[in-house]
Amino acid sequence: MINRLNTLFLLLFVSLMAFGQSAGTIASKDAMLYESSRHLYEKGDTLTIISKDFEWPKGLDGSLLSELQHYLTSFFFNQSSESYDTGWKQFESSLGKEVRTIKDDADAERRFYDMGLRCLWLEPGRYISFLARLEERNATSVITAKHSYFTFDLINKKVLTQNDVFNQTRMWQDPNVRYQFYELLDYTANTHTEDSINWDLLPNQFALIGQNIRFDLGVDNGGGVYSEVSNDMVDVLFSKSFKKWQKQSLSYAGTKKLPNEAVYVSLSPDSVFPEILPQFDGNLVAAFGQNFSDTGLNPATTPVGRIYASFIVDTDGSLKDIVFLTVNNIELNRSVAAALQLLRGWKPAMHNGKAVAYRYNFPLILHFQ
Repeated sequence: MINRLNTLFLLLFVSLMAFGQSAGTIASKDAMLYESSRHLYEKGDTLTIISKDFEWPKGLDGSLLSELQHYLTSFFFNQSSESYDTGWKQFESSLGKEVRTIKDDADAERRFYDMGLRCLWLEPGRYISFLARLEERNATSVITAKHSYFTFDLINKKVLTQNDVFNQTRMWQDPNVRYQFYELLDYTANTHTEDSINWDLLPNQFALIGQNIRFDLGVDNGGGVYSEVSNDMVDVLFSKSFKKWQKQSLSYAGTKKLPNEAVYVSLSPDSVFPEILPQFDGNLVAAFGQNFSDTGLNPATTPVGRIYASFIVDTDGSLKDIVFLTVNNIELNRSVAAALQLLRGWKPAMHNGKAVAYRYNFPLILHFQ
């Protein structure tokens, strides 16, 4: 299928445009940030290495999702903030100055943060599910390791809890139901679990994934051991209120748009419209097609039409702040983001003979054959 896709990109990948941030930011009711980056900070004798792999919702259906932003920024940055940008800047400021290279100092203390946020499912207008992971360590040991499977209710603007989803009396007090639940999770576990699961704590963390529900089995610190079962297999455990919520009609935000300053990371206040816009050295269509992978994409469920991505070409030609304004197909956006991050050959925008960071809007049309 990759060959077919590459051919189609060459034929149909024709609507490439570049605009400045002031003139080219595009109103959208949805926005998802894809951030895959590494950072190095120096503060006194401490070096901090940050690894970020985020699929972070900046807003959906015209809502900034402030409750979700508070949840995520508390998880990753240890303080509640209104947005990813605010939370990250506050966290970053505590790490010292950002540097390019590690100094040759054997006595320097090294700290590492690995942060990951992966979107597991989006049911437009109803819910969005994630796996969040964070590990903090020094040169010899792990300091903190945690993860969270969770589902955010887009109707009521809250993270779903066990009480929201399950019939607590039946779940915990009916021994026959409880035993069958154990057996089901053991049978559907994605790996052999031996005796490492504390069954009495389940269900603990969970996430809704379309017609399935994923239960974290609590074996590791990254959420890698789980059971995923169809909803009809655990229907007896669902509460009446949850079943009602599943059938609740949706009211969309209509034409309400997210504010541009919430969707995009701002450039510096003195940014200008450059004399020369960002340019790709070579055939952008061919390079993108070579990087693009269709692994995990199903032509039957991948929508035909326009995808809208936007990113900043930095002064060194690297890409950052990749934001998708078409959010519905998470797998497709993930593949496009990965292909963009592999592109090499960007020339930055130029103004008065100097390279400047500049936003590039990148619409593409994809058809499967």
